[in-house]
Amino acid sequence: MEILKGINIVKTYNNEINDSSQNIINGLDITIHEGEFTAIMGPSGSGKTTLLNILSGIDKPTIGEVNIMGMDMVALNDSERAIFRRKNLGLIFQNFNLLEDLTLKENAALPLLMQGEKQAKIEQAVNELFKLMNIYEIKDKYPNMVSQGQRQRAASCRALATNPRIIFADEPTGNLDSKAAKKFMNYMRIINSEKKVTLLLATHDSMAASYCSRVIFIKDGNIFADIYKKEEDKKFLNKILDCLVIMGGDD
Repeated sequence: MEILKGINIVKTYNNEINDSSQNIINGLDITIHEGEFTAIMGPSGSGKTTLLNILSGIDKPTIGEVNIMGMDMVALNDSERAIFRRKNLGLIFQNFNLLEDLTLKENAALPLLMQGEKQAKIEQAVNELFKLMNIYEIKDKYPNMVSQGQRQRAASCRALATNPRIIFADEPTGNLDSKAAKKFMNYMRIINSEKKVTLLLATHDSMAASYCSRVIFIKDGNIFADIYKKEEDKKFLNKILDCLVIMGGDD
């Protein structure tokens, strides 16, 4: 079932210095189905983060349509889009965005506190997520007391706390070493399979993309290739690397 659709998305940035403009996204069409685990890849400047921001409602396209779960995101104002994101979407960032003066558990509970949920429900939901992500034993530690991989898993618990339909992740393994990145992506795969959450991430990390079931490559603001996994991770990784070579390289 279709859960997200972008039609003829154009994003133009104006350069006031030389009075010029450039299309970062150039008439792109994209459809994401419920339950898919999808990576967006492309060279630097290809527009993958811009596209992720538009598809998640953080930004608006200059031209085009974005429909999430039947909602016309372009028709909403900034406040309405923020409310929709808070209720229906989860966001994971490269830099974790955890509050240093709160424990990991308190950070993860913030979205539910903002929704006015009862403490018992918050406790149950957050504890379940910390156990799923295998960081329950460190839930009461502060971000600066744990590894970067553990911070990113705590940030993922925060993104999952409201039981979102879709999680958007922007370079989620960008600050992780290879071992922590593999562990993190394995947990993302568990979330996708066990909680049936649709996952969409922008990444330059070929290894991370190989954990996904689908990889969309973009170049010059449009889709260059769209491949689906039909083999084991290692063979799929080789296919991803081949596509990057044909396209002109990775970040």
